[in-house]
Amino acid sequence: MTDQVSVDSEKQVAATTNVVESGQAVTSSAQGSSSLGAAQKSMFWGQEAGPQSMGHSSANLFNTMSDVLAKEAALISTFEAEINAALESFTGTEQDNKLQLAKIQQALARVDKSDAAAAAKAAQHKFDKTFGQIGSIVHSFFTGSSGAGQSSTTGGSAPTTTSGPRKY
Repeated sequence: MTDQVSVDSEKQVAATTNVVESGQAVTSSAQGSSSLGAAQKSMFWGQEAGPQSMGHSSANLFNTMSDVLAKEAALISTFEAEINAALESFTGTEQDNKLQLAKIQQALARVDKSDAAAAAKAAQHKFDKTFGQIGSIVHSFFTGSSGAGQSSTTGGSAPTTTSGPRKY
């Protein structure tokens, strides 16, 4: 088989580690943004309209960013769960396929050692032997070699004939 599909365990472990770390980093960023949004208190921005508007906009920015990052973290978590489930299924299928292939190979080995296989090999040998003799005769006939058209059972002499009645 030239096309083999399998899981490269080392690469999978490295990729899984990266996915987990990425999810944790995004979750941490979401929490940090949420904290920054919550920290935008009016007491820090004052009572004037311009700074208060800036404070609300900043809180809205951080809260929106936190929401986006939290949803991204959930997406990464879903991705991780789906990939892990698919890999678990694939690994099980891969193992099942190895077992099935071993069963097929064992079955083929039993067929090769069977009485039917021995009989088929013997018949093939007999055929090859017969075909080889026929091939020699045909070759001799067409090439004009000595012995062309002669019977192999008569040793090359013509059969004798007698005239007259036969006795029964």
